[in-house]
Amino acid sequence: MEKKKPSLIKTLFQIKEISVILPLVVLIVVAMIVNPSFLRMSNILDILRTSSFNAMIAVPLTFLLASGRMDLSIAATTTLGGLIAAIAETNGVPLVFSILLALLVGATVGALNSLLVEKFEMLGFIATMATSYVVKGIASVITNNNPVSGISDGFQAIAKTRVGGSIWITIIYALVIGVAGQLILNRTKYGRATLAVGGNPETANLAGIDVKRRHSELFILVGVFAAVAGCLHCSRFASAQLTAGSGTELTILASCIIGGTSLRGGTGTVTGSLLGCILFATITNALLVMGVPTTWQNVVYGAILIIALLIDIFKRTKMSKA
Repeated sequence: MEKKKPSLIKTLFQIKEISVILPLVVLIVVAMIVNPSFLRMSNILDILRTSSFNAMIAVPLTFLLASGRMDLSIAATTTLGGLIAAIAETNGVPLVFSILLALLVGATVGALNSLLVEKFEMLGFIATMATSYVVKGIASVITNNNPVSGISDGFQAIAKTRVGGSIWITIIYALVIGVAGQLILNRTKYGRATLAVGGNPETANLAGIDVKRRHSELFILVGVFAAVAGCLHCSRFASAQLTAGSGTELTILASCIIGGTSLRGGTGTVTGSLLGCILFATITNALLVMGVPTTWQNVVYGAILIIALLIDIFKRTKMSKA
């Protein structure tokens, strides 16, 4: 008997990233119909540039989520990282060392999260939220709630440079990090071990994987990349502000979930997380292009997230029946 071919719908829902691809395609089509200028190359590059900052954090966060942990302190770490780099650089510290100092601060925040979650066994949600408040408080104290301006042209060039005269360099950064992350997660022993830790930590331990160490490494990695994003925010706007990265923790987390990374651990896709970041940047841009008041932004964010999660549930139901 000839084997029945899977339906088109079933084939589509086998794609991990389908829950973000469908809303993204629909949104682009609608925006294009309402305002054809949406597809101008300059507008597309602006969307990619906006999403690139979150994308650089989304890559390591995908690894952390896939391992069974989460981090809600990334926005605060982004803010503090940018402030530390700016304060150091404007006080005469060479640019390279200023950025390294910011990365060290990010790693320290990650290590603190690891200590609270792995050593003291606090819930990741609560522990990293508490860390976020501490970090925000430190940022306020060291700046007296004032922005840090006067950074050098060299610092500004890190994020303001255009490759080929048109492509913002932050897009290149995000692309390189994304490709590397996707390859590591899916093609290396480290990536497979990370997924194994999230899928079944007890079995992973028995297989010789140090689960707590893996979580600690990933917490620190997320902290470092959050600080990197903070430095790039500072470079882009020529100043470090307390509002840099504000509120991005939920957007980045939602981008990863929409993209196909499970909060329960065990599954993850860097490509999906990057598409999720692009989706949220596209929402903001499309609302402006279509003339929709920005007050509707959060409503659309929530609706897209609900639709994407429903698609993900439908996809998992279909796959379980297969």
